[in-house]
Amino acid sequence: MARTITLNRSTPARLLRVLIVDDNEADVASFTRMLRQQFGEQVRVQNVDTGAAAIEMLRHEAIDVTLIDYRLPDMDGFQILKDIASSAVQTAPILLTGQGSETVAAQAIKQGARDYLVKRDVTGPALRSAIGQALETGRVQVQSAHSVQQLLRTHHEFDHVVKSLSHDMTANFHVLETCIRQLKNSRSLQTSPDLLEGMSHVEACLSESKLFLNDLATLAKTGQIDMTPARVEMSHVVADVLFELQGLLALRKVKTDVAAGLPLVWCNETRVRQVLSNLVRNAVIHGCDAHRPQITISQVEPWHKADRDFVWLQVFDNGPGIPAKYREEVFRPGRRLAGARSSGTGMGLAIVKQIVDYYGGMIFVDPSQLDGTAFLFSLPIVPAAATS
Repeated sequence: MARTITLNRSTPARLLRVLIVDDNEADVASFTRMLRQQFGEQVRVQNVDTGAAAIEMLRHEAIDVTLIDYRLPDMDGFQILKDIASSAVQTAPILLTGQGSETVAAQAIKQGARDYLVKRDVTGPALRSAIGQALETGRVQVQSAHSVQQLLRTHHEFDHVVKSLSHDMTANFHVLETCIRQLKNSRSLQTSPDLLEGMSHVEACLSESKLFLNDLATLAKTGQIDMTPARVEMSHVVADVLFELQGLLALRKVKTDVAAGLPLVWCNETRVRQVLSNLVRNAVIHGCDAHRPQITISQVEPWHKADRDFVWLQVFDNGPGIPAKYREEVFRPGRRLAGARSSGTGMGLAIVKQIVDYYGGMIFVDPSQLDGTAFLFSLPIVPAAATS
């Protein structure tokens, strides 16, 4: 039974198959001797003296490492490297030259060689090290290629699922829109202002849901969602968000107070809606005093006096507040505080932070607020070029 050796800590112990492509008998004998001294019975050494013979053997036999002389009778070593790369032969090629040349070395690596050795400088330990590193590089490359293929398969499956969901949900939205339109036009609903208003809230939520579905479909297709900034009227966004959440606000009997004259910001309107919607929903569900719940939305002075390129806004609720030790933790994805009043994914504030961060702003829980919770966040002002 053959002895087993280890090339390095990550190379499994097994028979090492080496092909020497060289027409110089003295060099072949020298490399064969070094290989057997380093690997003993665990190495199998073969030799061919032309590039054509090497290519033929590599295509039909399993070779772990190929030592390729740069100058051969019928071609240079680069041609063999190109053939190995184009035919996807699984071997670790190492180029050998009689004279050192940085140009040849750089070209060899570019053509796919795992290493470049000058014959006169090669020792047994150096050869062993080069072979070990070449095999490890190959293992990593194969693993990386496998991971890429797995990611591509996963992305394809994800894309298929999202397209299927998008198709089915779009069909459902169409049915809902038709029903809502018919109900709003019905005579009985026209005589009931409360029902008509409630139907308008449902319609607004449906419209917002369609935007989120489009975001999901775009994300699956392109790997990103639209973040293109534009002029956004914060007063309009706040009014729309409160209208969409009117059912939840009414259910919890939450009063809202919105300051007049909220500023313009330079963001994507859909993303700003996400920020406000998540902050208000978070305040309604997890904040607010149980007996007299109230939420206030207003503009505040810049947190830093020199911070004039951003506007600062505040969403305040009059609830019990967030303990100081949790004020940063609430922005972590999936994190929900112990004793939270309602179930949830713990993603709302993480989404808010990601959006605000994208536009260069900041968000945090105001440490100076002793009663209730005040979320302070900043968004860019409209640039001068966009105001003209």
